[in-house]
Amino acid sequence: MAKTEHAQVERSIEDGVIRLSISGRLDRHSAPAVMDWIRAWLPKGDEKVGLDLGRVEHLDSAGAAILAESMQMARAKGCSLELVKVSDAARRTLEILRYQDTLPAVDSDRPGFIEGLGDWLIGIGQSSMRLLLLMSDTFYWALVGPFSGSRGAPRGEVIRQTVLLGSKAFGIVALLAALIGLTMALLSAHQLRQFGANIYAANMVAIAMAREMGPMMTAIIVAGRSGSAIAAELATMEVTEEVDALRAMGFSPIRFLVVPKLYAITITQPLLTVVSIAAGILGGMVVAAAALGIPPEPFLLQAGGALTLSDVTTGLLKSLVFGWIILIVAAFCGLGTHGGAGAVGVSTTRSVVWAIFTVIIADCIFSLTFYL
Repeated sequence: MAKTEHAQVERSIEDGVIRLSISGRLDRHSAPAVMDWIRAWLPKGDEKVGLDLGRVEHLDSAGAAILAESMQMARAKGCSLELVKVSDAARRTLEILRYQDTLPAVDSDRPGFIEGLGDWLIGIGQSSMRLLLLMSDTFYWALVGPFSGSRGAPRGEVIRQTVLLGSKAFGIVALLAALIGLTMALLSAHQLRQFGANIYAANMVAIAMAREMGPMMTAIIVAGRSGSAIAAELATMEVTEEVDALRAMGFSPIRFLVVPKLYAITITQPLLTVVSIAAGILGGMVVAAAALGIPPEPFLLQAGGALTLSDVTTGLLKSLVFGWIILIVAAFCGLGTHGGAGAVGVSTTRSVVWAIFTVIIADCIFSLTFYL
């Protein structure tokens, strides 16, 4: 057996047929060494050789080129080299590079229920461990990094991220929050008018925006706008090996890439939530003046009297936690990307879906905790 930097090559004989098995990462780093072993082990004469890629975790264009060169070398030596097993990761790369004719048929045998359940549980456990490590590294460097004296993010990176995550999201957050407040006031106008309780539309809009709709709508907008951008950026850097380059230069990718975004979203998320709450109340005020006959000043006084300090602090606490959730989920999906450009899109979509899902779950937990 020969060990390369990223791959292993094993030679065995099964039913009189030579089999060369490759495992690990077959990329530009390991491909030359793998080629040397294949060249040494290919026999001369009319013999069949099976090439097993069933345990290949990653295959890039350099690895595919080595496979093509190996087949040409086998023909020159007079032997037959065929792929007998191909992993899903290797199959995707070979299909992209138009190697379909050389691929063996897909094995129709599916794992049993118990085996599939075990693989699923193992995958969940591994993902949970990676998530916990990411969270611990992020918050550790966020607290210790400024005092450690070692190299961190470039100067001004936090300000740049604050602008990207905060000020550039101001307009869309304010607009959608105003529309939400307007819609809630419209829905309540008909019923409240029947009971002569028009003024209580201000209570409903103010409390709903401060407790629930303001933090929730802001988080959904930020997850779709900023969370997707973070995931796409980190996924692209992972695919193009920029993250590996940072490690090689002695930088912590978490501290260099994720921590500045944590600082920025900690600052901007509560501020965007305040903007969302204010815009929602103003939107409700417009409907109250137009449909319920309530002047702006009484509406604002009624809304201010309905709000308590607990309502505002609860909404701001939610917004802070929601921002952290969005960042951690985006970083987890982005840094866990493997493959090509298609994998970047998949990771970006996954980050948005999981961020919104997790934010809704967190909001339910907050509601059960504070309002029961």
